[in-house]
Amino acid sequence: MTQKKGRAAVPDGAEDPEYPEGGGIRRGTPPRRGLIAGTLELFRTGWRSLFGFSSGVALFTALVGAALVTAAFALSWHDFALTWKLARSDIAYEDPPLGYYPDQYTSIFLRSLPFMGLLLLVALFVLALLYVAYAVAVRDTEAGGHRPGSGELWRRSRPHIGLAIRVQLLTIVCLAPLALLAYLVAAFFRDGGMMGIDIEPLDYWSSTRYRLSANGLTSLVIVIGAFVWLRLSLATAAAVNGASTARAAVRRSWSLTGHPRRWRALRVTAPVMGVAVAAYIVLSHAAEPLAHPVGLSVLWLTDDNAYATGAVMEIVPAAVSLLVLTALVVPPVGAALARLHAELRTAEATEPPRGR
Repeated sequence: MTQKKGRAAVPDGAEDPEYPEGGGIRRGTPPRRGLIAGTLELFRTGWRSLFGFSSGVALFTALVGAALVTAAFALSWHDFALTWKLARSDIAYEDPPLGYYPDQYTSIFLRSLPFMGLLLLVALFVLALLYVAYAVAVRDTEAGGHRPGSGELWRRSRPHIGLAIRVQLLTIVCLAPLALLAYLVAAFFRDGGMMGIDIEPLDYWSSTRYRLSANGLTSLVIVIGAFVWLRLSLATAAAVNGASTARAAVRRSWSLTGHPRRWRALRVTAPVMGVAVAAYIVLSHAAEPLAHPVGLSVLWLTDDNAYATGAVMEIVPAAVSLLVLTALVVPPVGAALARLHAELRTAEATEPPRGR
């Protein structure tokens, strides 16, 4: 009698005596196409509904984001107006304007802080929604179902959004210490130390060895943070495919992207993250000319307030690039991650049980 190696397939999040938090796949049928070919096929046959859904999400984000930014500027308008009044007074006396006084700058920051928090929550919701939608689309396609339209995709995604938001929050909790550490290391070398420790500030005149050491240490922390994100990038897809809690979804993603599937996961997620970062950089530079007409409009609306205009012009390139990313780049990224999740579940189901 021949013993069949492997184990029974179970949904993500189901209890498995050998793999707590679940393992295996919902259906035993492996994906019919490779990851890239399957992702392209998904968009070739259903691009109208998929990009239509993401464009609707981008429009929602633009409206909510514009409302929050407008409210933040309205609440801080007194400080912008006072700063511009003082600057014009300096110019009238042929003195150089001093710019923001500490009181005005602090007041603007504190008044804007709640709106920045709300913008982060909106971004969290949008990211969770898009990841859920494309995980649902890939799941239903792999199961042999028809590709849903935009409205049906929204209806099928709604039950998973709450869990997906909790997954994103837990992912941020895992990544935030590394992001903070990267910022502190960069600031430590840039500002010449902190907390009573004095070192040589990193500048143009620093030696090559010192620049390599400082930038290398900062890059090391960034690489560690990117690696942790890569290991957790399938958590939303795990939540859609049966993980009952955010913790189970995160643990499931970590398990699926571990040995012996680690290199396959890195070969997919690293280029995906690189494409998203490169697209943001390119789009940010491409959107810079849009800041000029927006700045002219703000000058007209604010009676030539250069400080309010400058603040708005700083926001425009990043806002435009993020909206374009939401509409055009996040969809294929989310679909590729969802298909990778299905592929790794299939690979896991065919592996011999642990310890044998």
